[in-house]
Amino acid sequence: MKKTIANRIWLLSLLAIFILVSGIPTTCVAEDSEDNVDENLGVASAEEIRLDLFKKAARRILNKKLTLPNGDSAKVYVLKPINYTDLKTIEPIVATIEGTIQSYDQNIDVRISDQTMPALTLESFRLAVAKLNAEIVIISVLNTSSFEMYMYDKRTPSQIYAHTEPLASAARYQLNTEAAVYYTKLLIRRTLYRYIRNQYYEMPRDDSPPLLQSEIPRYIASSQSLELINREARSHFYVSAGLGAAISRGSRAKYWNSNLLSGQLALRVYDKLYLEGSFNMFAYNAVVGSIKYLFSNRDSSFRIMGGIGFSRFLRDRQVLNWDQTEGGLENKSYIVPSVSLLLPIADIYLKAEAQVYMPFRTTNRYVFAVMPGLLFMF
Repeated sequence: MKKTIANRIWLLSLLAIFILVSGIPTTCVAEDSEDNVDENLGVASAEEIRLDLFKKAARRILNKKLTLPNGDSAKVYVLKPINYTDLKTIEPIVATIEGTIQSYDQNIDVRISDQTMPALTLESFRLAVAKLNAEIVIISVLNTSSFEMYMYDKRTPSQIYAHTEPLASAARYQLNTEAAVYYTKLLIRRTLYRYIRNQYYEMPRDDSPPLLQSEIPRYIASSQSLELINREARSHFYVSAGLGAAISRGSRAKYWNSNLLSGQLALRVYDKLYLEGSFNMFAYNAVVGSIKYLFSNRDSSFRIMGGIGFSRFLRDRQVLNWDQTEGGLENKSYIVPSVSLLLPIADIYLKAEAQVYMPFRTTNRYVFAVMPGLLFMF
């Protein structure tokens, strides 16, 4: 009897120990699971915080790099993409680039230009910023296998920020506007990341001799030479004198040749537009009022001045050479088109001018005058 009771107690003890031992892992696993959940939540929160801090820092750095010393926003121009794909419209692409940049800050001065580049060279980028008067230009290249973007800041004139985004296989064979916009968003964001992080490429440059080994022209430091070069742009008046000849055809359909003296005074009205008054003496005395425009080309020394005017022949018979054909041109009004060729020589211009005096009511009477002379701006 005692042996049976002892055996039962021993079996119950073993069962109790088994239950206790098998229950310990269950409790531990439950506690460990709760700890893991809390730890995962903490990691996710830390990553979100770091991502938010990075976005704020990126916006701050981008705004700083796109702000000029005077506080204004740098002008960013998005150029027309170089397109090697079958896309028919590229306007959504440039609009996406503009919108993505402005999503960082609405005060960023982003503009779209119809201009593109014939080649991706340092000279092309410098020419683009000069023509557009911009600080930064952005151009993308659309290839069938990848999209490329190049960002040039003239404040770092030998550096370029670039990124290439490969296209997925499906997009390569069936590229549509939606896919192009998607890859453009990736492209501009990653290019801006390189810009923010100063991950640039050095542009190739031609070797040039050091400045101190090159001869410095003396006229650069000469105030007199600068005054001479800028006289045309800064002057408000010009005076001119000429000695030439005039051929007149009067009422008797006969021609008469006469020598000619001319004096002119003009006022600059706007830019290269002038109001001119002149007095010409030949077989008749003519008072002329004209409006003239000066055409110039920086690659040529010659200037061309064209104009149209109104003239009145005076009744006065005190002339240089009396019209013996009795042409009867005095005391009448005329339209006077004119053209002049100017060549600067030091402080003055050599001038050759031609004028035609045409009456209002008839075309069989006229005067043709040629007046070489000198012109001085002041």
